[in-house]
Amino acid sequence: MEKEKSVVISFRLPESIYEPFKKPVESSGGNRSKFFRSLFIENKVKVVISDSKRNSDDLKKYLHLVNKTSNNINQLAKLLNGAEKSGLITSKQYLAGLNQLNTIRLLLNSKLSKGD
Repeated sequence: MEKEKSVVISFRLPESIYEPFKKPVESSGGNRSKFFRSLFIENKVKVVISDSKRNSDDLKKYLHLVNKTSNNINQLAKLLNGAEKSGLITSKQYLAGLNQLNTIRLLLNSKLSKGD
């Protein structure tokens, strides 16, 4: 790499995007320019940015939506059972409805089992 630095490259970041780099820059002992130069050119700096905050927020939103829909799903299951018992729907329609509810359950649980 050339020692002479004659080309200036500059960019600005929103605080939220810079935030994960803040501690690594401070602990590097240098300034931001030196840190990002090492990161992008010399490939010496390894930065691990955790998405745990974002994932946690996403999970909270997801759980809120699941909780809102769970009551409706239970109501559908109750209506389906009642309709089948009273003869309003056939056994084939009843099983098709149960399969649909099971598919919804599997989709909702798949997000939780991935640990996302």
